Amino acid sequence: MLELNDLLTFTKIVEMENLTKAGRALGVPKSTVSRRMTRLEEHLGTQLVRRSTHQVVLTDQGALFYEYCQRCLGLLRDGERAIQNQHLNPQGLLRIVVPHELDRSVLGPLMRDYLETYPDVRLVSVVASEQVALLRDGFDVAIVAGELPDAGSSFLATKLGEAEYGIYTAPSYVERKGMPQSHVDLARFDLLAWGETDMRGLWRLRSEAGEVAVEFKPRLVCNDLMLLRQSVLSGLGIAALPAFICKHDLASGRILEVLPGWHAPPTQFYAVFPHQHGIPPHVRALINYLVERLRPTFSWDVRPSAGMHDPVSGETRVAGREPEFT
Repeated sequence: MLELNDLLTFTKIVEMENLTKAGRALGVPKSTVSRRMTRLEEHLGTQLVRRSTHQVVLTDQGALFYEYCQRCLGLLRDGERAIQNQHLNPQGLLRIVVPHELDRSVLGPLMRDYLETYPDVRLVSVVASEQVALLRDGFDVAIVAGELPDAGSSFLATKLGEAEYGIYTAPSYVERKGMPQSHVDLARFDLLAWGETDMRGLWRLRSEAGEVAVEFKPRLVCNDLMLLRQSVLSGLGIAALPAFICKHDLASGRILEVLPGWHAPPTQFYAVFPHQHGIPPHVRALINYLVERLRPTFSWDVRPSAGMHDPVSGETRVAGREPEFT
C-alpha cells in the first residue's frame, strides 16, 4: 500500500530537485528522505528519479507518477479545506425529531431563523412520540421532553431548559362560570387535560404552601398543545399549559392566569444525539442554537407587567463533553 508520507516526500524532492533540501523542507533528515524514496520505488517496481551529487532528475515514469501525485494531493487538500470550512459554515442535511410538547409556534420561528443563519443546511423536522428510537433510524438530533430514557452509552444529551406550567382560562369562561379561589375549587370547573385517551385527570400542583394532587374528570383530553391552548382561548374551560406558549396571550389579556400561586411541575427539555467521535458541525450548531434560543423562551416571567422581550443574543457553546445517559 502506498504511504502518504512517501508521496509527499517524492513531490517535495521533485520541487526542490535535491534530497537534502527536500528533507529540510519536510523537517526530516536526508536519510529519511532517501529511505522513503527507495520504499516508494520498490513498491512501484520502477525508478522514479535519477540521483546525482547535486540534484535529482525525473525519469519518464517519475514524470507520469508526479502528475498523479499532484492530483491526489490536490484532492486531499481540497477535502481538508472542505472539512475546515464546514466548521466555519455548517452545511448538509440535518434530520431532527421533536416532541408534541414543543409548541409549533415556538419551533417554527426558531427553525426559520436557524436556516437563515446557516443557508447551506437543509432540515427535516418530524414530530413523534418516540424521539430517541428515531435516532437509531438515522435522525441526527432528538428534542426530548421529560425524563431521559435509559439508552446506555449510545447517546449524549444537552439540557436545553425547563418549561414551567401555569393554570389558564379565558375571560369569557370566567364571565360565565367564575374564577376558582383555591385548588379545592378546581374540580368543580371544566378542566381540560393533556394526554392520550385516559379520561381520568390528575394535576400535581405546587405552591409555597406545598404540593397537592387534584383529581378530576376532564371535559376534554387531547395530546395537541395547540388544540388545548385554542380550547382555552375559546372559553371551553381551564387547562394547565406551558407558560412559554401563553406569554403573548397573557400579555394581551386573551387569557387569564388561574391561582397564580400554584404551578404544575416543570418539564425538562433535552437535545439528544448519537455518541460519535466528533459532533458534526451542523449538529453542534443546532444544539448551540437551541440552547441559546429555548432557555429564554422557557423562562417563567410571563405576566403582563414584566413586558415581552426577545431571546438574548450572543453565542452559547456546548460545553466540552456532554453528559452520557446512565
